[in-house]
Amino acid sequence: MYIVLLSGGSGKRLWPLSNDLCSKQYIKLMNHDTEEGAGEKCSMLQRVFGQLKRAGLSENTIVCASSAQEELIESQLNGAAEVAVEPMRRDTFPAVMLSCAYLLSKKGANEEDVVAFLPVDPYTTGEFFLRIKKLGEYIEASEQTIGLLGGVPTYPSTKYGYIVPEKGDGELLKVSGFREKPDEAGAEELVAQGALWNCGVFCFKLSMAAQWMEKYGVTADYNRLVADYEKLPKKSFDYEVLEHWDRIAAIRYDDIWKDLGTWNTLTEEMPENSIGDVTWDDTCENSHAINVLGIPMVVMGAKNMVIAASHDGILIADKHQSSYIKDCLGHIGDTSKYEERRWGTIKTIDNDDDEGIRSVTRRIKVVAGKEMPYHKHLRHTETITVLSGMGKLILEGAGVDLIAGSTVSIAAGMAHSIRALGADLRMIEVSIGETDEDEAVVEG
Repeated sequence: MYIVLLSGGSGKRLWPLSNDLCSKQYIKLMNHDTEEGAGEKCSMLQRVFGQLKRAGLSENTIVCASSAQEELIESQLNGAAEVAVEPMRRDTFPAVMLSCAYLLSKKGANEEDVVAFLPVDPYTTGEFFLRIKKLGEYIEASEQTIGLLGGVPTYPSTKYGYIVPEKGDGELLKVSGFREKPDEAGAEELVAQGALWNCGVFCFKLSMAAQWMEKYGVTADYNRLVADYEKLPKKSFDYEVLEHWDRIAAIRYDDIWKDLGTWNTLTEEMPENSIGDVTWDDTCENSHAINVLGIPMVVMGAKNMVIAASHDGILIADKHQSSYIKDCLGHIGDTSKYEERRWGTIKTIDNDDDEGIRSVTRRIKVVAGKEMPYHKHLRHTETITVLSGMGKLILEGAGVDLIAGSTVSIAAGMAHSIRALGADLRMIEVSIGETDEDEAVVEG
């Protein structure tokens, strides 16, 4: 059985910590669900991958995401899962077809193998993944059947879609229909009828994907499908396939499940009411604050509020109203001041244009034992000052030792790379000139 984590969504819902380069599923605000790693924050992706590992499902897991997120995924999972890279965002149906092609032509999967797709942002227990494994066993023994995992509702939620199964006592239930987010009366009626929350998990045999691809004149060869990606409709898998498929079955999952899609739902699962330098007065109630600016934040009189401050912006919102944040972000750009790469992190701390002189100041961390790709910049110069650690700068093929206090200038057009030796290498980098999209990897 193969697992595909669909992780290519945009990053608006947890703004200002999330953006298109670092979507909500990569922000390290979660706690691990085991004592291992206790006290260390993890991302939604890392938490779900850890749960897959404990369920014995991680070996055959891949992630489907955009190219802008590829390095971040490899960094957070330490290369433990391959990435099927979407050439552009076109909703879940194209992403599912691309993932199937990747498994068949890159991973050596068999057409009779079962693949399960799931999002990376559910908050669940380990039992969730054992139920996915059981669902895969049912689908393996079936023909032309799509399997779903349905959560047993704990209350009549208006925030979730519902799977409506036919009446039956068996574990595998025939699905008769779906209902998208109903009103309160509709939700109560659905729960009374035995409907299940749609957890966003679906699985099928890889052979079934061929007929869905054939409809649009594409094949299961990954490289060719990347080139033909725009031939696939920009639709969700639910609308393109599930709503028209006759043979759909579901099994129940009766334990904790929550979609952590908004600040409101995410803060419900945060054991602490603040992260970072936050001081509360005793009049605050049911409020959460996240401060990654490195400067003090004082909160007074906040009730049912979420406050988040990063270098990309500041959010101050009623918790319920925070669910509608995307409506307010139309005029705000996607530029991120924090990037996570395979080799370390980049934090922009100043970006200035003074009398036509453009300068950008960044704080750089190269993780111990890691190395930047050999690259050059054509339109700006760089000056780096080492704050801590030891490293080696390769500049036009020549080695330069780096220690705390070292300062080196790198002219435009000079190929270079930096490797951290022994411990993390931390530096301040000042760039002068045009920096946007001015990085070219140099072969060799």
